Amino acid sequence: MRLPLGPSAPSEAPSKHAALEAPRRRVLVIEDNVDAADSTRELLKPLGDEVAVAYTGRDRLVRGRAFQPEIVLCDIGLPEMDGYAVARALRADESLKGARLVAVSDYALPEDLPRAEAAGFEKHLAKPPSLDALLTVLRNGLGVDRPSDTAH
Repeated sequence: MRLPLGPSAPSEAPSKHAALEAPRRRVLVIEDNVDAADSTRELLKPLGDEVAVAYTGRDRLVRGRAFQPEIVLCDIGLPEMDGYAVARALRADESLKGARLVAVSDYALPEDLPRAEAAGFEKHLAKPPSLDALLTVLRNGLGVDRPSDTAH
């Protein structure tokens, strides 16, 4: 079977791969599910992001201070120290308070969103986030939308 190729005209719409050409970020993934954390790291690394993982909330400051992330993807349901406490601790730490915080959680009901925002999260993604949702957060910034506007 042969299919004719139409004339190629330059496309003005951004390609789906335009996100791959955006500046790379330093991303810290805080997730107690080792498979989910490692999968997120492996998903982001080929895109050029520098990714570190902390498997517990208590690990977050040690890893964060050494790594100096631009963006933190943090689970809420962490053992020992939940994601809300992690967000408050990150916001209180002078060396880390500039990081952009994104909740990636099963706690994504409308009543969960104000609590995440109050803790310091700027965006809220329901688990499991799609690659498109992660790319949007990583490449297009976080400041415009608040968590209550963006949960899925």
